[in-house]
Amino acid sequence: MFFFSQKSTIDPSPRVKVDIHSHLIPAIDDGSQSIEESLDILKKMSLLGYEKMITTPHIMADTYRNSSRTILDGLSKVKRSISDEKIDIKLDVAAEYYFDEALVDRLEDGDILTIGDGYLLFETSYISKPINFDDVLFHMSTKGYRPILAHPERYRYISDPKNMYTHMKDMGISFQLDINSLGGHYGKQAFELSKLLVEWGMVDFVGSDIHHKKQVEYLEGVFGGEYYHMIWDKNEIKNDLLL
Repeated sequence: MFFFSQKSTIDPSPRVKVDIHSHLIPAIDDGSQSIEESLDILKKMSLLGYEKMITTPHIMADTYRNSSRTILDGLSKVKRSISDEKIDIKLDVAAEYYFDEALVDRLEDGDILTIGDGYLLFETSYISKPINFDDVLFHMSTKGYRPILAHPERYRYISDPKNMYTHMKDMGISFQLDINSLGGHYGKQAFELSKLLVEWGMVDFVGSDIHHKKQVEYLEGVFGGEYYHMIWDKNEIKNDLLL
C-alpha cells in the first residue's frame, strides 16, 4: 500500500536518466528469471525516461554464488536481445555485494565489478550491523573503491538514525536510496527512514532496485509523490554523472 496518494498533482520531474541498482540478468539471483521478463522491464523503464540501466546482480557467498564472469556473460546475452528488439536503452553491469567473507576475498583479489569510476555497491544483513563493518570499509577505501551502501533506509538495525548515518557518511560511504521506499513498498520503517535521509540531504544516488515487473508500476506511482519531489530540493543526486 502506498503511504501517499497516487493521484498526486505534484510535478514528477526531474527524473534521473541512469539507474544504478536492478536485477535484470536472468535466472542468476532473485530478480528477473527470463530474457523475456528482462526485456519487458527494460521497455517499461525506457518509457519512464531511463536512458541507461546499470544492473547489479547479487553476489552472496551462501546464496547467489555469482562471479564476474557469469555476470558479464549474462550481460552479453541481454544486450544482444536489446539490440534485436530495438529497445532504446543502454545496459551496463556491476554487482550488489553482500557484506560477507567472500567480499573481503574479492577485495584482496581485485575481482570487483564497479559502477562508474570505482563505486562499489554493497549491502549488509538487514537485521544486524556486521561487527567488522568499519574495518572492512576502511580496507575497501585503501583499495581505491568508493563504497555505496544500497538502501540504507531498509536496515532494521538502524536504531539511532542521525548518529549512525552520520558516522557512515564520515567514513566516506555514499547512500543509494531505493525509490520505492518512498511509497511504502518496503514497510513503514523503511518509509520513515527514507524520508529522514531525504530531509537531511544524505542521499547521493537513487535506485529502482527492480526485480520484477510489478515494481516498475509501483515506481511510476512514487514519481508523483511529494517525498520523491523533495529529493531534488535537498540532495545532490549523482546518477546522471554516470550516463
